[in-house]
Parts: sequence; structure tokens; C-alpha cells
Amino acid sequence: MAIPRIFVSSTCYDLKYIRENLKYFIKTLGYEPILSEEGGVFFNPKQHTQEACLAEVPNCQVFILIIGGRFGEQFKGQDVSVTNAEYREAIKLKIPVFTLVEQAVYNESFVYQKNKLNKNIDQSKIIYPSTDSIKIFDFIEEVRSSSVNNAIVPFKDFSDIESYLRQQWAAMFFYFLTSKNEEQRVADNLSILTSLSQQIAMLSKQILSSVGTQHAKVTARLFEEMVQYECVRDAGYFSLKPTPVSVLMNNTFLDWIKYLGKEPRIYVPPDDESEISISGDGSMSKGHLAISEKTYKQLKEKLLDILKQYKLSVEQYLAEERKLTD
Repeated sequence: MAIPRIFVSSTCYDLKYIRENLKYFIKTLGYEPILSEEGGVFFNPKQHTQEACLAEVPNCQVFILIIGGRFGEQFKGQDVSVTNAEYREAIKLKIPVFTLVEQAVYNESFVYQKNKLNKNIDQSKIIYPSTDSIKIFDFIEEVRSSSVNNAIVPFKDFSDIESYLRQQWAAMFFYFLTSKNEEQRVADNLSILTSLSQQIAMLSKQILSSVGTQHAKVTARLFEEMVQYECVRDAGYFSLKPTPVSVLMNNTFLDWIKYLGKEPRIYVPPDDESEISISGDGSMSKGHLAISEKTYKQLKEKLLDILKQYKLSVEQYLAEERKLTD
């Protein structure tokens, strides 16, 4: 059975413990971690080792980029690091990229960018304690400035990385399950799963069984419940991205859809008022709306029940979510 291959890109020496923990974490989810030092990269005798690393990127479905304080080895013939070159290859191939930066380096990058054009400061005399090269800051800015795949999250230790990846991957699976018009790249990624039931089982088994915070497990449980409801599939049909938070913050289906960014157009079919129909342009029949409102009410009641099982109030859950996004 085919399983997702996760490429881990970073400098090795300074981030060794992070890479070791990532390897274990990815394996616990049932995926295959690809790390150069673990033999996951085929080093073709006819290729430079750096080129071999780039050649392995197209064979992966997810790309994790970890940026620390070391610039690392320079990529042959270019003024960028090997890690930077691997990232560019992933972007070129439209592979989902999850970027995390050490907190101290992340903070110093803002200091650098803020003063980079200040003519009153001699940049060559500024010492950045957490980094060995200002090229790292340029790399971070390259990621941040990208038109896609440009999310950057700072981390203090591996638990921050694990929590972030678990939530992002749960959301990614959910989006894949509900989206009707994904590009071919997404279709290729989903080819590893043969049916909707298998996708739900994969989400439940791999996300819920992973080691992590209680909040992350609750979130994954809420997502798992959501994919079973017709109103959620309606939101996916409108190309929206529903989350547990959005459901908990809205009482009706129409308010929910508007909150997610779509202004639905409700119409009454001239020949049959009971007609059930929906269109990707945001229009739906009055009959379909009635069903969606009913299932949405059932969904919200179920999510509230799940929170109750975990002895959480809506306010407590939303407060924890805000902490993760601040």
C-alpha cells in the first residue's frame, strides 16, 4: 500500500535532535520520513550528493522546512544553501510546504529586515547571536514573500513543531476530503487513499493516536465528526474551508457560510418548490437550504457534545485556539 513520503529539509548538525524527533513522529503516523542521513535519499554515483537530494524531492508528497541558526552547506554554483535549493524545488513542484523557524532566529530576522536599508547602521558590524549568516534572514524573507506556501511558524522546541504539524495535517486531510475542484497535484496526493471511508479512518487513526496535546486530539476528533455531515460537504462544494471554530461561532447554516466568506443565493425553482439543488457558484434551492440548516444544527449539537465529553466549554476551546494563532 502506498503511503505519503515526507521530505525533511534542514541543516543537519545544529538541528539533529529536531530531525530525530521528526523521524519518529512521522513514522508514528504511518508515513515515510525522508532524511538524507537516514538513507532515504538515493545518492546516485553519477550525481553530486547535493543534486541527489534535489532529485528526491519530486518523489515526496509533503515538504517540511526547518530553519535554524546555521546557514549550512552552500549549494554548488549558487549563493544559496542546500536547504534553500531543496525548498525552491518543492515550490516549483507545488508540493505542500510547512515552514518552521527557531524562535530566536525568527525574532532576529525582523530586526535585520527592519534595519537592512538604514544607511546610518553598518550592517557588517551587527552581531546576531542566534545565526551565523545574514543569508538565513534572506532565506526567511524569500519564504515569506512567496505567493504560495508562505506560512512561517516559529518554534521553541519540538513540541511546538509536533502540535503545529498535527493540526495542519488534520486540516489538510479535511480540505482534501471536502474539496470538489482540487488541482491535479491534490488528486495525485489523494491517490494513496482509495475511498472516503479510508480517508476518515486514516485521519482518525493517524492523527488521534499520535502523541500530542489534549487540545490537538480534541480538534482532530471534531474534524473527524464534521466530515460526516452534508452541510460540511456543501461548504466544500462552495470551495470554503470549514473548521470546528467556525461552527462553534455560528448558530445557523447561512450565518456560517457567510462567516466563511460566501454570500449564498437562495432561489425557489419555478416548477418544483421542493427541488433539492446546489451549485458551486454559491446558489442553492430553498429545499436544499432547509436540509442544510437541519444538518448544521445537528452538527453543532454533536460538536458541543464532544466538547462536553472532554469537559470543555466552547469558551475554553476557542481561547486555546486563539493562543495557537496569536
